[in-house]
Amino acid sequence: MHSLASFSIDAAPLLLLVMGSTIPILIGGIDLSVAAMATIAGVSVSLFAPAIGSWAVPATLGLGLAVGALQGFVHAKCQVPSFAVSLGTLGILSGLAMYLTGASSVPIDTGLRIFDFITASSLGIPHCVFIVLIVWMLLVFAMRYLKLGRHVYALGIHERAAVMSGVDALKTRVVVFALSALCASMAGVLYVSQTLFSSPTLAQTMVLPAIVGVVLGGTAISGGVGSIAMSIVGGLTAAFLRIASVVIGLPPTTQDIVYGLVVLAAVALTLDREKLGIVK
Repeated sequence: MHSLASFSIDAAPLLLLVMGSTIPILIGGIDLSVAAMATIAGVSVSLFAPAIGSWAVPATLGLGLAVGALQGFVHAKCQVPSFAVSLGTLGILSGLAMYLTGASSVPIDTGLRIFDFITASSLGIPHCVFIVLIVWMLLVFAMRYLKLGRHVYALGIHERAAVMSGVDALKTRVVVFALSALCASMAGVLYVSQTLFSSPTLAQTMVLPAIVGVVLGGTAISGGVGSIAMSIVGGLTAAFLRIASVVIGLPPTTQDIVYGLVVLAAVALTLDREKLGIVK
């Protein structure tokens, strides 16, 4: 039971990254900045906490939401590919995290009540698990029953037809990237609640595991096919791969090789070549 609780605590931030990353991929885009967003969120909490205490967490989530919305606006309004926009955002946020921390770790006050709540347990279940489940249920509901979900899938299947049928591509993309950044910011908060310090490399290695979780959850990298409901399964599988690689004796430096191979295999199996026509 203790091992299962430890695994769930370790997997919780990655699950949030996977769920957030799924939404941009469903519209046929990608958000490469999620790990950098989680890192800067951790840095933000550590810098805000001495002044505003537990309010550092909602302030950080609000900033993450705003940055994600801006990213989506630039992507949609300026017609810049999501790959380029998110790659640029990754560089900006990574550099900002390095600058704000002075390239060193920043400790966090252990007296924050919100961290005490996050790291506590109820009925033997860590609270971070409840947080992940609540986010998962809200996203599943939004994708299945709200207009946002219908617009996301419509854009992912055939954007030109979706726009001609009245889908507001600009608004949808802004909301999609805002949600992705919000989930990443929440992941960053969970990371620092566990470590009680932030650093400019807090979650920088989590880009590949997040994408692996998305494709293992059945979401096609070409967009329009997949679901948030299955992303949690893909995320758990990606988290298990991290632990399994250690158990079988693979050094930590080879984990990215494993994830890279899994990404190549999963994309090759899930890519809808008929819809794309030409793969390039």
